[in-house]
Amino acid sequence: MVVICVGSLNPTKLEGVRRAFNAFFSSAEVRGCIVETGLPLQPIGLEVTMLGARVRGEKALQRYNDCEFGVGVEAGFIPIGKDYYDVQVAYIITKDGSSAYGFSSAFPLPKKFVEQILSGTYKELEEVVDSYYRTKKIGEKGGFIKLLTKGVITREDLTYTAVVMALIPFINRELYH
Repeated sequence: MVVICVGSLNPTKLEGVRRAFNAFFSSAEVRGCIVETGLPLQPIGLEVTMLGARVRGEKALQRYNDCEFGVGVEAGFIPIGKDYYDVQVAYIITKDGSSAYGFSSAFPLPKKFVEQILSGTYKELEEVVDSYYRTKKIGEKGGFIKLLTKGVITREDLTYTAVVMALIPFINRELYH
């Protein structure tokens, strides 16, 4: 059995990680843990989002002695032209220091939601979405993407995709190492 430690207790992230590892490993145990990233609640920019994922993955790997993989997943806003897009970044690291990033599909964010975060009215996307849709902790219940796609795609799906992309070098070691 492969032991995966994830730098989050968010159930949608944990299930997305579990699905991704189960696609390639016969047996996977996924453990979540709380980690402090020292970064803003809502990462803005690709570099900050990648840093958040990396810090989560590294700290998760250090949390337990028997972890084979540390995984960090971070959602952030990426500015492209005049618009902002939401993307999930996954970072995977092993005890020997091998690591890789993976990315989900990205989707455009409503300008009025982004403006409320940039102005400081809200600290993160989940707060804006919960206020607008009258939901509670939407980030743990399918995410904003689930609302936007009428349930076709969930945050778990985005996490799954990002983690699968990050796993590519590990499942194709002969090409990458």
